Amino acid sequence: MSLVITSTANPKVKDIVQLLTKSRERKSRGVCIVEGSRDINRALACGWEPVELWQLDGSEVLLNRMAFPRFYLASPKVFGKIAYRNTTECVVAVFKVPEIGLNAQRYILEEAKCVLVLEGIEKPGNLGAALRTACAAGVDAVVLADAPLDPFSPNVIRNATGALFEMAIISATTEQIIPALKALGMSINVTYLNDNATSMFDVQWSQKCAIVLGEEAGGLTELWIAEADQNIIIPMSGGAIDSLNLSVSAAILMFHWKSQHSVLAKNKMVRGAGHS
Repeated sequence: MSLVITSTANPKVKDIVQLLTKSRERKSRGVCIVEGSRDINRALACGWEPVELWQLDGSEVLLNRMAFPRFYLASPKVFGKIAYRNTTECVVAVFKVPEIGLNAQRYILEEAKCVLVLEGIEKPGNLGAALRTACAAGVDAVVLADAPLDPFSPNVIRNATGALFEMAIISATTEQIIPALKALGMSINVTYLNDNATSMFDVQWSQKCAIVLGEEAGGLTELWIAEADQNIIIPMSGGAIDSLNLSVSAAILMFHWKSQHSVLAKNKMVRGAGHS
Protein backbone atom coordinates (compact mmCIF):
# COMPACT_ATOMS: atom_id res chain seq x y z
CA MET A 1 0.00 0.00 0.00
CA SER A 2 1.40 3.42 -0.98
CA LEU A 3 1.88 6.15 1.60
CA VAL A 4 0.10 9.44 1.00
CA ILE A 5 2.39 12.42 0.36
CA THR A 6 0.90 15.37 2.18
CA SER A 7 3.61 18.03 2.18
CA THR A 8 4.41 20.29 -0.77
CA ALA A 9 7.92 20.55 0.68
CA ASN A 10 8.53 16.87 -0.01
CA PRO A 11 11.56 16.50 -2.36
CA LYS A 12 9.54 14.27 -4.71
CA VAL A 13 6.89 16.98 -5.04
CA LYS A 14 9.51 19.63 -5.69
CA ASP A 15 11.04 17.38 -8.34
CA ILE A 16 7.86 16.88 -10.35
CA VAL A 17 6.99 20.59 -10.06
CA GLN A 18 10.37 21.33 -11.66
CA LEU A 19 9.50 19.00 -14.53
CA LEU A 20 6.07 20.54 -14.89
CA THR A 21 7.21 24.15 -15.03
CA LYS A 22 10.66 24.07 -16.64
CA SER A 23 11.19 22.96 -20.23
CA ARG A 24 14.95 22.84 -19.74
CA GLU A 25 14.56 20.37 -16.89
CA ARG A 26 12.31 18.11 -18.95
CA LYS A 27 14.70 18.20 -21.89
CA SER A 28 17.76 17.45 -19.78
CA ARG A 29 16.09 14.33 -18.40
CA GLY A 30 14.30 13.36 -21.61
CA VAL A 31 10.84 13.22 -20.06
CA CYS A 32 7.41 14.82 -20.31
CA ILE A 33 4.36 15.27 -18.10
CA VAL A 34 1.05 13.67 -19.14
CA GLU A 35 -2.20 14.43 -17.33
CA GLY A 36 -5.49 12.55 -17.19
CA SER A 37 -6.26 8.85 -17.63
CA ARG A 38 -7.22 9.19 -21.30
CA ASP A 39 -3.86 10.54 -22.43
CA ILE A 40 -1.89 8.36 -20.01
CA ASN A 41 -3.62 5.23 -21.35
CA ARG A 42 -2.93 6.37 -24.91
CA ALA A 43 0.73 6.89 -24.15
CA LEU A 44 0.94 3.40 -22.65
CA ALA A 45 -0.91 1.88 -25.62
CA CYS A 46 1.55 3.53 -28.03
CA GLY A 47 4.52 2.04 -26.21
CA TRP A 48 5.85 5.12 -24.44
CA GLU A 49 8.06 4.28 -21.47
CA PRO A 50 6.39 5.12 -18.13
CA VAL A 51 8.47 6.55 -15.30
CA GLU A 52 6.15 7.49 -12.45
CA LEU A 53 2.49 8.02 -11.64
CA TRP A 54 0.83 10.40 -9.19
CA GLN A 55 -2.79 9.90 -8.16
CA LEU A 56 -5.09 12.01 -6.02
CA ASP A 57 -5.70 10.15 -2.78
CA GLY A 58 -9.20 8.69 -2.62
CA SER A 59 -9.83 8.89 -6.37
CA GLU A 60 -10.53 5.99 -8.70
CA VAL A 61 -9.18 5.85 -12.26
CA LEU A 62 -8.92 3.12 -14.88
CA LEU A 63 -5.16 2.80 -15.20
CA ASN A 64 -2.57 0.05 -15.00
CA ARG A 65 -0.61 1.38 -12.04
CA MET A 66 1.69 -1.64 -12.22
CA ALA A 67 3.11 -0.33 -15.51
CA PHE A 68 4.85 2.46 -13.60
CA PRO A 69 8.10 1.84 -11.74
CA ARG A 70 7.13 4.48 -9.18
CA PHE A 71 3.67 5.28 -7.83
CA TYR A 72 2.64 8.00 -5.38
CA LEU A 73 -0.62 8.99 -3.74
CA ALA A 74 -1.01 12.73 -3.23
CA SER A 75 -3.18 14.70 -0.84
CA PRO A 76 -5.50 17.30 -2.43
CA LYS A 77 -3.06 20.06 -1.45
CA VAL A 78 -0.12 18.28 -3.06
CA PHE A 79 -2.08 17.27 -6.14
CA GLY A 80 -3.15 20.87 -6.65
CA LYS A 81 0.54 21.76 -6.72
CA ILE A 82 1.55 19.20 -9.33
CA ALA A 83 -1.49 19.44 -11.64
CA TYR A 84 -0.91 21.72 -14.63
CA ARG A 85 -4.62 22.44 -15.02
CA ASN A 86 -7.39 22.89 -12.48
CA THR A 87 -9.44 20.35 -14.42
CA THR A 88 -6.77 17.62 -14.39
CA GLU A 89 -8.43 14.25 -13.89
CA CYS A 90 -6.90 12.88 -10.67
CA VAL A 91 -3.70 11.49 -12.25
CA VAL A 92 -0.39 12.90 -13.48
CA ALA A 93 2.33 10.76 -15.06
CA VAL A 94 5.94 11.14 -16.14
CA PHE A 95 7.02 9.42 -19.38
CA LYS A 96 10.29 9.12 -21.24
CA VAL A 97 10.09 10.93 -24.59
CA PRO A 98 11.27 9.32 -27.84
CA GLU A 99 14.38 10.45 -29.68
CA ILE A 100 13.30 12.95 -32.36
CA GLY A 101 16.63 13.90 -33.94
CA LEU A 102 17.00 13.55 -37.70
CA ASN A 103 19.53 10.72 -37.56
CA ALA A 104 17.39 8.65 -35.20
CA GLN A 105 14.25 9.17 -37.27
CA ARG A 106 15.71 9.04 -40.79
CA TYR A 107 14.17 5.62 -41.41
CA ILE A 108 10.73 7.22 -41.12
CA LEU A 109 11.54 9.68 -43.91
CA GLU A 110 12.87 6.84 -46.05
CA GLU A 111 9.51 5.07 -45.91
CA ALA A 112 7.28 8.16 -45.83
CA LYS A 113 4.84 9.14 -48.56
CA CYS A 114 4.00 12.52 -47.05
CA VAL A 115 5.36 14.60 -44.19
CA LEU A 116 4.30 17.93 -42.75
CA VAL A 117 7.15 20.38 -42.16
CA LEU A 118 6.58 23.30 -39.80
CA GLU A 119 9.33 25.92 -39.71
CA GLY A 120 9.79 28.10 -36.64
CA ILE A 121 6.48 27.11 -35.05
CA GLU A 122 6.01 28.92 -31.74
CA LYS A 123 2.46 28.30 -30.52
CA PRO A 124 1.73 25.05 -28.64
CA GLY A 125 -1.91 25.21 -29.73
CA ASN A 126 -0.95 25.28 -33.40
CA LEU A 127 1.42 22.35 -33.03
CA GLY A 128 -1.08 20.30 -31.04
CA ALA A 129 -3.81 20.91 -33.62
CA ALA A 130 -1.42 20.11 -36.49
CA LEU A 131 -0.44 16.83 -34.84
CA ARG A 132 -4.09 15.85 -34.46
CA THR A 133 -4.84 16.58 -38.10
CA ALA A 134 -1.66 14.92 -39.38
CA CYS A 135 -2.58 11.78 -37.50
CA ALA A 136 -6.14 11.86 -38.88
CA ALA A 137 -4.93 12.49 -42.45
CA GLY A 138 -2.45 9.62 -42.38
CA VAL A 139 0.64 11.76 -42.81
CA ASP A 140 3.77 9.84 -41.84
CA ALA A 141 5.56 12.45 -39.71
CA VAL A 142 5.55 16.03 -38.50
CA VAL A 143 8.96 17.62 -39.03
CA LEU A 144 9.90 20.62 -36.89
CA ALA A 145 12.42 22.95 -38.52
CA ASP A 146 14.18 25.40 -36.20
CA ALA A 147 11.31 25.16 -33.73
CA PRO A 148 11.78 27.25 -30.56
CA LEU A 149 9.02 25.48 -28.62
CA ASP A 150 9.15 22.25 -26.62
CA PRO A 151 7.11 19.69 -28.61
CA PHE A 152 6.51 17.71 -25.41
CA SER A 153 5.26 20.59 -23.27
CA PRO A 154 2.01 20.10 -21.30
CA ASN A 155 0.23 22.59 -23.60
CA VAL A 156 1.20 20.71 -26.77
CA ILE A 157 0.20 17.38 -25.24
CA ARG A 158 -3.17 18.77 -24.15
CA ASN A 159 -3.93 20.27 -27.57
CA ALA A 160 -2.81 17.14 -29.43
CA THR A 161 -5.36 15.03 -27.48
CA GLY A 162 -3.32 11.85 -27.79
CA ALA A 163 -2.01 12.28 -31.34
CA LEU A 164 1.44 13.15 -30.01
CA PHE A 165 1.91 9.58 -28.79
CA GLU A 166 1.09 8.08 -32.18
CA MET A 167 2.57 10.59 -34.63
CA ALA A 168 6.28 10.48 -35.47
CA ILE A 169 8.04 13.79 -34.77
CA ILE A 170 11.39 14.84 -36.23
CA SER A 171 13.25 17.95 -35.10
CA ALA A 172 16.26 19.48 -36.86
CA THR A 173 17.43 22.66 -38.56
CA THR A 174 16.22 23.81 -41.95
CA GLU A 175 19.77 23.35 -43.27
CA GLN A 176 19.67 19.70 -42.21
CA ILE A 177 16.13 18.89 -43.28
CA ILE A 178 16.15 20.19 -46.86
CA PRO A 179 19.05 18.02 -48.12
CA ALA A 180 17.64 15.02 -46.26
CA LEU A 181 14.29 15.40 -48.04
CA LYS A 182 15.93 15.89 -51.44
CA ALA A 183 18.25 12.91 -50.98
CA LEU A 184 15.18 10.73 -50.44
CA GLY A 185 13.40 12.06 -53.53
CA MET A 186 10.72 13.98 -51.66
CA SER A 187 9.22 16.96 -53.46
CA ILE A 188 9.21 20.16 -51.39
CA ASN A 189 5.87 21.97 -51.54
CA VAL A 190 5.93 25.36 -49.82
CA THR A 191 3.13 27.79 -49.07
CA TYR A 192 4.24 31.26 -50.08
CA LEU A 193 2.07 33.96 -51.59
CA ASN A 194 3.39 35.25 -54.91
CA ASP A 195 2.33 35.55 -58.56
CA ASN A 196 3.87 32.21 -59.55
CA ALA A 197 2.05 30.16 -56.94
CA THR A 198 -0.11 27.19 -57.96
CA SER A 199 -3.67 26.88 -56.73
CA MET A 200 -4.17 23.95 -54.39
CA PHE A 201 -6.92 22.74 -56.72
CA ASP A 202 -4.42 22.32 -59.55
CA VAL A 203 -1.81 20.44 -57.53
CA GLN A 204 -0.88 16.87 -58.32
CA TRP A 205 0.97 15.52 -55.30
CA SER A 206 4.07 13.43 -56.01
CA GLN A 207 4.50 9.93 -54.60
CA LYS A 208 6.83 11.28 -51.90
CA CYS A 209 6.14 14.83 -50.78
CA ALA A 210 6.69 17.34 -48.01
CA ILE A 211 4.10 20.02 -47.21
CA VAL A 212 6.00 22.98 -45.76
CA LEU A 213 4.51 25.88 -43.79
CA GLY A 214 6.07 28.70 -41.80
CA GLU A 215 5.05 30.38 -38.56
CA GLU A 216 2.17 32.82 -39.04
CA ALA A 217 4.11 35.95 -38.08
CA GLY A 218 7.19 35.52 -40.25
CA GLY A 219 6.34 32.85 -42.80
CA LEU A 220 8.99 30.68 -44.41
CA THR A 221 12.64 31.59 -44.65
CA GLU A 222 14.22 32.22 -48.03
CA LEU A 223 16.02 28.87 -48.03
CA TRP A 224 12.79 26.90 -48.22
CA ILE A 225 11.44 29.16 -50.95
CA ALA A 226 14.63 28.86 -53.00
CA GLU A 227 14.71 25.05 -52.71
CA ALA A 228 11.00 24.46 -53.32
CA ASP A 229 9.78 22.23 -56.13
CA GLN A 230 6.33 23.81 -55.99
CA ASN A 231 4.71 26.83 -54.38
CA ILE A 232 1.08 26.31 -53.39
CA ILE A 233 -1.63 28.73 -52.32
CA ILE A 234 -5.07 28.03 -50.88
CA PRO A 235 -7.57 30.10 -52.90
CA MET A 236 -9.75 32.23 -50.65
CA SER A 237 -12.83 34.38 -51.07
CA GLY A 238 -13.55 37.61 -49.26
CA GLY A 239 -11.48 40.77 -49.39
CA ALA A 240 -10.98 40.99 -45.63
CA ILE A 241 -9.18 37.63 -45.38
CA ASP A 242 -5.60 37.36 -46.61
CA SER A 243 -4.37 34.38 -44.56
CA LEU A 244 -5.46 31.39 -42.51
CA ASN A 245 -4.34 30.03 -39.18
CA LEU A 246 -1.28 27.78 -39.52
CA SER A 247 -3.01 24.65 -38.27
CA VAL A 248 -6.02 25.31 -40.52
CA SER A 249 -3.82 25.73 -43.61
CA ALA A 250 -1.95 22.55 -42.72
CA ALA A 251 -5.22 20.66 -42.31
CA ILE A 252 -6.56 21.78 -45.69
CA LEU A 253 -3.39 20.78 -47.55
CA MET A 254 -2.95 17.46 -45.75
CA PHE A 255 -6.51 16.38 -46.49
CA HIS A 256 -6.14 17.51 -50.10
CA TRP A 257 -3.13 15.20 -50.29
CA LYS A 258 -5.14 12.47 -48.58
CA SER A 259 -7.99 12.78 -51.08
CA GLN A 260 -5.61 12.20 -54.02
CA HIS A 261 -3.64 9.52 -52.22
CA SER A 262 -6.82 7.61 -51.33
CA VAL A 263 -8.10 7.74 -54.92
CA LEU A 264 -4.77 6.50 -56.28
CA ALA A 265 -4.67 3.67 -53.76
CA LYS A 266 -8.24 2.67 -54.60
CA ASN A 267 -7.49 2.71 -58.34
CA LYS A 268 -4.46 0.44 -57.79
CA MET A 269 -6.63 -2.02 -55.88
CA VAL A 270 -9.22 -2.03 -58.67
CA ARG A 271 -6.57 -2.60 -61.34
CA GLY A 272 -5.00 -5.35 -59.24
CA ALA A 273 -8.36 -7.09 -58.83
CA GLY A 274 -8.89 -6.94 -62.58
CA HIS A 275 -5.69 -8.93 -63.21
CA SER A 276 -6.27 -11.55 -60.56
